[in-house]
Amino acid sequence: MSAAELTRSVWDVDADDFPGNAGIDEQARFLLRYAILAPSSHNSQPWRFRIDGNAIHVAADESRWLAVADPDERELFVSLGCAVENLVVAAERFGLDPMVTYPEKGGERVATVTLGGNGDGDDASPLFDELTARRTSHDPFDGESLDVTARERIVAAADADAVALSLVAGETKRAVGELQAKADRLQMEDPAYRKELGRWIGLGVLGHSWLAARVGQAVVSHLDLGDREAAKNSTLVESAPLIGVLTTETDDPVARVETGRVFERVALRASAEGVAVHPMSQILERPDLRGQLADELDPGGAKPQHLFRLGYADEMPEHTPRWPVAVVLDEG
Repeated sequence: MSAAELTRSVWDVDADDFPGNAGIDEQARFLLRYAILAPSSHNSQPWRFRIDGNAIHVAADESRWLAVADPDERELFVSLGCAVENLVVAAERFGLDPMVTYPEKGGERVATVTLGGNGDGDDASPLFDELTARRTSHDPFDGESLDVTARERIVAAADADAVALSLVAGETKRAVGELQAKADRLQMEDPAYRKELGRWIGLGVLGHSWLAARVGQAVVSHLDLGDREAAKNSTLVESAPLIGVLTTETDDPVARVETGRVFERVALRASAEGVAVHPMSQILERPDLRGQLADELDPGGAKPQHLFRLGYADEMPEHTPRWPVAVVLDEG
């Protein structure tokens, strides 16, 4: 994993370059150019892919697992689910009829996307168009309520048997903001957490210049910035008209991958509607606070898996850099 290989150029994918007359291996490799554009925790991109005939196996790259912030691998599997969904949306666009299956417990594979069809489709859906346009906004939103149609379409995008979407506002949103501030302080009090976060900032995965990344790594690693982060993120929650929460009945890896798939559909649909999305994971990284969030939401015993802001931003940031397909593809 080399920081020098991080690049924003991978976002320049042109659907017209799809190798429709090539073999399935080459077509699958092209689809992976969309899979790697998925969002992930701290932009860690913890995925590896292997092409096996018409099957693409998705596995976790444990070297990119945030073991301190994500000890139970919830965020790892949610991130992998986002990549799986990008792969599915791209495959559907080119008429490759994807089917997702999950292996039995054990082994390295997290999911397998099997491609059917003949690769001559042209399903130019709004979700596909957003694969190369979606961004994550870390800025305050303007507080304006979501357009009714946009909200309905976002909710419809989350339609899934195993994952439920709740949109919260008012007093519940304020309670989320208080939990967020508490989580920030607790996380930043932990030197191991700061060291891990600093390492990722230092690699440049968040898009900073080399110098800014190194300075950020030193500051985060050695200073307790809990109060500052708590104040900043409380403002971010307050500025959002809605907070989205994805919950599942079970708490296993498949449920978490499915959560990532649903979140990515929501993020892509939101992008198509001009709505900004910003995941906020700190509450869920603390088991006690995750339990408090569940109690606050009262989801009938369901497990909160992913938390994010929805709203309108004045400006959208640059795309964050990615490791190219060649870095995350296991050959042979």
